[in-house]
Formats: sequence, C-alpha cells, structure tokens
Amino acid sequence: MSEFKRMSQLRAGALHSVVVALLLTPSATFSQPNEGEANQLIFVLDASGSMWGRLDGQPKIEIARRSLEELLGALPDDAAVGLVAYGHRRKSDCNDIETLVTPATASKVAAAQQIDALKPKGKTPITSALRQALEASGRKGTATTIVLLTDGLETCGGDPCALMREAKAANAEIVLHVIGFDVDKLNVSELECAAQAAGGLYLDASDAKQLSEALDQVAHAPQELAGRLSIKAMANGKLTDVVIDVSRATDRERIAGGRTYASPETNPRVLPVPAGKFDVKVAAVNLEGKPVRWFKGLEIPGDTTVTKVVDFSTGKLSVTVRRNGELSDATVRVFNAGTREDVARSRTYVSPKSNPSHFELTSGTYDIVIQSVEIKGAPEVTKERIEIKPRGTVSLAHGYSSGTLRIRTTHAGALADAVVRVIRIGDRTQVAQGRTYTREESNPREFELEPGTYRVIIKPIQPKGAPEKTVDVVVTTKELTEQDLSW
Repeated sequence: MSEFKRMSQLRAGALHSVVVALLLTPSATFSQPNEGEANQLIFVLDASGSMWGRLDGQPKIEIARRSLEELLGALPDDAAVGLVAYGHRRKSDCNDIETLVTPATASKVAAAQQIDALKPKGKTPITSALRQALEASGRKGTATTIVLLTDGLETCGGDPCALMREAKAANAEIVLHVIGFDVDKLNVSELECAAQAAGGLYLDASDAKQLSEALDQVAHAPQELAGRLSIKAMANGKLTDVVIDVSRATDRERIAGGRTYASPETNPRVLPVPAGKFDVKVAAVNLEGKPVRWFKGLEIPGDTTVTKVVDFSTGKLSVTVRRNGELSDATVRVFNAGTREDVARSRTYVSPKSNPSHFELTSGTYDIVIQSVEIKGAPEVTKERIEIKPRGTVSLAHGYSSGTLRIRTTHAGALADAVVRVIRIGDRTQVAQGRTYTREESNPREFELEPGTYRVIIKPIQPKGAPEKTVDVVVTTKELTEQDLSW
C-alpha cells in the first residue's frame, strides 16, 4: 500500500460494517424524509475506460456490475433507486454522462438492467455526474443518498468537493458516500473531501471480495450512525496528515476510518459513527517513526459531534559519535522510552554531512541506543529517557575509545592462512573473528577493540596439522598492539 493510501485498509469485516451503515440507516443514508416523501438512493457508477482494468483476473466493471446487482436484488421491491453513469458511450468526452434511471418506486429492476448493459469507454467527469445525480434527486427537501463508485479521480477539471459542499448547504437531506474501487495508489483527498462535505463516508475496496462482501451486507444488518467524530491533526502550528481508525471498544470491530491530509477541506476529518464507546487510533503519515496517538474508550453520544485536536508537534534531536576524538561510524536507534518500539534509526558514518545524525521526533520521551560499527564487540550505549519538547532541540554525543590489534601469521617465512579468534578475558566473550589468508591486504589481520585484555586463539589452516597458538594481549587507547605468530 502506498503512502497515499495507508488509510485504505478497510478489509472485509470492517468494510461491510460501514457500508451496511451507509446504505441502510436512517441518519446516514436513507435520511428520514419529510412527511409524505420517500427515501431515494442514487448510484453514480464509473464506466470510464479504466474500469476494464483487471483485479484477480476479472474486469473491474464486471466485479462492480455483479456486486451492485446483488445489492439491488437485496433491496425492498418498492425501493426508489436511481442510476447515473459516465464514460460509457464515448471516448474523451467529458459530457458523456447519462441518467439511466430516475429515482422512482420499484425502480431497482430497471437499474439492474441498465448496469448490465454498460460498456466502459471514456473519461471520469465525477463532478458533472454528481451534479446530474443531484438534479435527478428532485425538489429540495427530498431525502436522498447518493453513492459514488469510482476507480479513479476527476479527469474533466471539476471540483467534486466544492459541488457537494454547495449541495449540502442548499439541501440538508442530501448525503454522499464514496467508494473508491482499486484506488490504492492514488491521492483520493478530493473524493474524501466530497464525502465529508455532504455528511457521508469515504470507503476503499481494494479487491473483488471486499466489494462483493461489503455490498452483500447492506440488506441484512442495519446500524444507526447517530454521532459524529471530528479529528483535527496539527504539527508545529500547521495542519498535518494522519490516518484515523475508529473501532468499537467492546469487540474492536472497525466502524469507520479516514485520512485528514493537510488541507482544511478534510482536516478536521468528520466521521459519521454510531453512538457508543470507541477506541480511536490516529497515526501520522509523514512524520518520522509514524507516531500514533490513541483515544481509548471515547464516548460518542447520538446526535452529537465530539471534537478532538491531536498535536504531533516535533522537536529535533542530533547525535554525534566519535572514536578517539574523531568522527566515528555507528548506528543510532530511537525507541519509545522503556520499550523496544522502534521509532527511527540512522547511521552516522564518518562524514560531517551525516555525523551528527539528525532526527525530527514528535514530542515525548525516548531511549537512544548507539552501537559502534568500527569497534569489534563494543556494547550498545543507551541514553535513557531523553525528552523531546515541541520545537525544542536536544544534542547528544558519545565518545568511544579504542586501540588496534594486528595479528600476522607466517610459515617458513611466507604468509600463512589461519583463523583468528579474539576473546575478552573479563567475561570470556568472543568479540571478533577473522581469517588472515595469504594475501598482504588481509595478513596481518587488524581488529579495532575497546581497551582491555584479550586472549587471541590462532588456528592455522596452513600448514595442515599445525597446533593452535594462544596469546594474551593488552589493547591500549590509540595504540597499536602487534603479534607475529609463526609455524
């Protein structure tokens, strides 16, 4: 899943729960009508050329056709259903939009027949198609749910978000829900914005199974979406992009989700949800370590908007690593304090361009773990509970000491091949191993070690059958310790 669409993980169970809600509930879709009026459901179906693309070996249009026809078959016989399609008659024509079925009592059979006859060809004029669906909905005050099913974005210059914002202001009984079908690699902010502007949901379906299972559930499990959850995400005084997941606190079933992006059109993100208690996960998209904030057991009453502001403001951390006073190569890892939850990692190398390593971290407390790349057997160094404050700066430094051990192996005056093992005497830990071979570039073999006492065990490969040799050496800071061993 691309970074654009990390929020699109609405898999089968969670997706059908939300689609059930969006197509069957009074408050979310078939809104309660004025007295004497009927609810209307209008599908806007993408029949552009891209719908011939394949998923699981099947054309997307065939998957959508089958799923929608199954849904229509499950609706009541007297359901007032309308159908608008675009891109089904001509290529490269932004005016190729047609109201195939006007919402009327017992119109679901006609809608199914028209869906079956669609042949994708053209462009994706989403805004104009939505405008036509609004015109088909009839007079103001008629409770109408519009469901847009598309596999792409607007290609004719329209602004579906602006259109639906105006439509909602003019007629509060209009609701739009958008299903993005196989749009994982797209930035669908315009689609999410359109759904939010019209009081609806944006959902993803990434394969045939998800779409089929989701739509199949709408006729069987009504669910009241009575409340609203508004999440505003900020970082350093600006709107920031996050993914929101809302799960029921009791059984962890996912109820809703969305993405704020960094635009005021979708940030705050407003999600219709049923009344109840929820666990809400808010995950930053573009910040280092993908930080997460939680609202556990958040109660959302019916007919109420619960508003939350999530602050992902950041501070800066720099880590400089030296060895014997010179810039040194090391790995630097950042963990949430007291855990091994990896937040960020880097490597210093020995260039001032990369040493110190720089991190931008959300405010919080972290453990910083430094591991030398150059020194054999050097233990990790941990800087515990380093506090990063919003817009603050923390600079850390660590200095290693080391000496060099050089082992040369010879036989009869020529370089000899041998395996060298270096063991720290204090704790009997093997800290290094290498092979000398018979080449000058590897014999003598050098090891960079922390100061201390070591036992060196040398096992010759040539001459065959020669005995091992063992020597104890002391490694001193910045000093070279040499041992020549001959057989």
